[in-house]
Amino acid sequence: MAAKYQRLADLLTRDIQTGAFQPGERLPGENDLARKFDVSRSTIRQALSSLQDAGLIETWTGAGSFVCYDGARLDDDLGWSRALARHGVVQAPRILRFDRMEDAALAETLALPTAVFLALDRVRSTESGKPISLERSRLPWRDSFAGVIEGGLVDGSLRRTLEALDIRPVGGTESVDLVRLSAADAAELQQPEGEPFLGTTRIVHDAAGAIVEHVRSRLHPSHFTLQLSFGETLK
Repeated sequence: MAAKYQRLADLLTRDIQTGAFQPGERLPGENDLARKFDVSRSTIRQALSSLQDAGLIETWTGAGSFVCYDGARLDDDLGWSRALARHGVVQAPRILRFDRMEDAALAETLALPTAVFLALDRVRSTESGKPISLERSRLPWRDSFAGVIEGGLVDGSLRRTLEALDIRPVGGTESVDLVRLSAADAAELQQPEGEPFLGTTRIVHDAAGAIVEHVRSRLHPSHFTLQLSFGETLK
């Protein structure tokens, strides 16, 4: 009788060959596979190693990324306000802008049919009042956003506001680079113009693939880092 890991490898091979997993799709994590097949993680690792040897999967670095604050990973499921509050950042973000705007260049970049967005710019600070991040969010306009501008964010949270509107982000992409603060950004962050900061650009979509939010952030490098994860991915 074949070893347990080999039987599991055969099952996964069949799923791959029959199209249950598409090329480039990330496989479930070790814990998820272990629960699904009721086997140990070591058995999962052996099975995945067998698939890699067979050329069916390969490992890519940077398959996942997580922003960390003072070395602790921020939980996106909580929303940044609540996640940062767990690490002592309890001040509500200061809203710089919250209105309807047009941005033809961004609409072209995102291949959107409309150039109208809901704009939300916020600065987050520590309890002592030190600014640590600047976020400029742009959400493709929906008619329901008119009421949001008039009534404000639900509990001050964009995430909860979207949930109340039945807008549910499920994933997206994020790029990271080193940026030098513009004069406007430096003034809001109380930093010299040209100061190097961690810059992130995140594009979030819903289950249908529609873009929900585009957000550019400037993160204080003394507090924020980016942590990368890796995993098995189909070739």
